[in-house]
Amino acid sequence: MKLYNHIRLSFILLLGDIAAVNLGFLFAYWLRFESGFFHVHKGIPDVSIYMQLAPIITVIYVFLLRAEKLYVVRSRISIVDEVFSIMRADTVGLMVFMAGTFVYRSYSFSRGMLIVAWVTLLLSISVWRFLVNRVRFFMRKFTVQKRNLLLVGHGPMVGRLVEHIMGDMHWDYRVTGILKVNGDTPEISAKGEKVKVLGALRDLGNVLDANKVEEVIVADADISREEILNIMMECDKRMVEFRLVADILCLMTSQVDMRSIDGIPLLGLKETPLSEGYNRFLKRSSDIAVSAVCLIIFLPFLLAIAILIKATSKGKVFYYQKRVGEDGKRFSIIKFRTMVDNAEKGVGMVWAKEDDPRKTKIGAVLRRYNLDEVPQLINVLRGDMSLVGPRPERPHFVKKFRESIPRYMSRHKIKSGMTGWAQVNGLRGNTSIEERTKYDLYYIENWSLFFDIRIMLMSIFAMKNAY
Repeated sequence: MKLYNHIRLSFILLLGDIAAVNLGFLFAYWLRFESGFFHVHKGIPDVSIYMQLAPIITVIYVFLLRAEKLYVVRSRISIVDEVFSIMRADTVGLMVFMAGTFVYRSYSFSRGMLIVAWVTLLLSISVWRFLVNRVRFFMRKFTVQKRNLLLVGHGPMVGRLVEHIMGDMHWDYRVTGILKVNGDTPEISAKGEKVKVLGALRDLGNVLDANKVEEVIVADADISREEILNIMMECDKRMVEFRLVADILCLMTSQVDMRSIDGIPLLGLKETPLSEGYNRFLKRSSDIAVSAVCLIIFLPFLLAIAILIKATSKGKVFYYQKRVGEDGKRFSIIKFRTMVDNAEKGVGMVWAKEDDPRKTKIGAVLRRYNLDEVPQLINVLRGDMSLVGPRPERPHFVKKFRESIPRYMSRHKIKSGMTGWAQVNGLRGNTSIEERTKYDLYYIENWSLFFDIRIMLMSIFAMKNAY
């Protein structure tokens, strides 16, 4: 039944994409030639000439959307991720079609029309996909029975999974319970509901049968390979889906580079994308361009915030603090002051808390919406930081963490960022440094300009643990 539903949904997505591509292309023609928004120099071409291309464009776009795995039905995909996948397919489609117009000389197609089509197709497909996801969410919330999920393990990773799944109604899971691997595993609460411990690992078969479990996620890094194989076999017997949480830190060490000296194999970590000069230049150029434009656009807004801070509390408008950046170098980070003057007097160097009494009224609002970080655009423009990267930490904490967190200093191989992969995934404030480090290392290992843009867009909606 589940496979049948997935096939049916994939078919609906396919039909909708075909309609969206054709409507988007027709709308591009109207916008370019008939709307009056653009000046037409050589007369308006007949619409039939362009619509003859629609079947070819449709086939190309369906193929590209399939290559982006947009017909693979997943439990949860963020709007940002899906739009980025559509954008990649749309961009490749535009390049393919423009290359084709240079070869095909029987008719000179408007290059401007193709650029407009890039925008309209992106919008039409994205809107269609958004509507489908809203309908899926509605049906999942009110009509469709959720899948029973069993978590195996203990520790912070299990807690994070429970919090994410139970805190986001878009997931189609119901957390049935937890199986402990060793020691005592306490009950975990999320959204006012408790998730019970249903037994130990030896009880797996009985728990699967008694609770009609449809999927198992193993979230314990200490579990042995033999135990994992046993869990997989028990799941396979009952046609239960099995998944294993990947320890990102371990995955990092598995991405190795092999060399040899006189036939002796030597293993080392692969160079990261930002080890290449071209990628460094690309990232720095985008940092300069975006930070300069944003500072110009937001200048009146920044002045208004500065006046509010000065008018509502004593002290300076800006707050300067030493942080550790690329290659362990120290720099002064710039933020809007959000706390009372001399906030650390008598308290020392501590992280801000959710209900921190030191925050000013305007400061609480600025922190809630990440507006206190905006002056760091100056740091980006100066070259102290990047728009995206691991968040810089204070020297006191860096000295502490480098002794206790494996590979913590590896996150300083690139410039620190105003936002980062860890932050948009909720790992900020008083959260696990080990988990943050894993996300930072994953970002460094998998950097791309598209990844940066994706993180910046996600940052707009990333309000979790912003205090």
